Amino acid sequence: MSTKAEAYFKRYRYPGWLETHSRVVGAIAEALVASRRRGATNIDGDAVVLAAYLHDIGRTPLLGGDPRDHNILSGLVLSAEGLEPCVELARRHAIYTVLVPELAPRTAEEKLVYVADRRGGQNIEPLEERARDTAQRNPQYAAEIGRAIPFAKQIESEVFADVSFGPDELAGKVR
Repeated sequence: MSTKAEAYFKRYRYPGWLETHSRVVGAIAEALVASRRRGATNIDGDAVVLAAYLHDIGRTPLLGGDPRDHNILSGLVLSAEGLEPCVELARRHAIYTVLVPELAPRTAEEKLVYVADRRGGQNIEPLEERARDTAQRNPQYAAEIGRAIPFAKQIESEVFADVSFGPDELAGKVR
């Protein structure tokens, strides 16, 4: 766990559920980065891991009441904090971003953070289960989430093609 991320958890007053989720997503990203195959596209692993831990900083109570989507707020906060390498990774992490051309994950780094969030809720979960849970908590976005699942599965396939283990082995690889 990044001590840098810990400092942001404290400063931005992450509630327990958000800190737990952020830790799970960060740990998934750490496992994926550590297990990348030789020959895979070069990535900034440190930025990926930090962005995974901080991807939901826009959900913190200090930003409550702002009407913008949390992923947009997360990018703005990370930019204001001088964490430019993390900005787009956070902006493009929400499940629906695959449906919006200007927000869809494009790079290996963006896709890795996207997948880490698709698999990390309060625990490591299968992509479809996590999507169902997200739709239940946000019924107003259920249709979009349903449409996003096939795209999310394609991105997951791309990410795991560059990793030395498969999606079904993820839980055993995360510390």
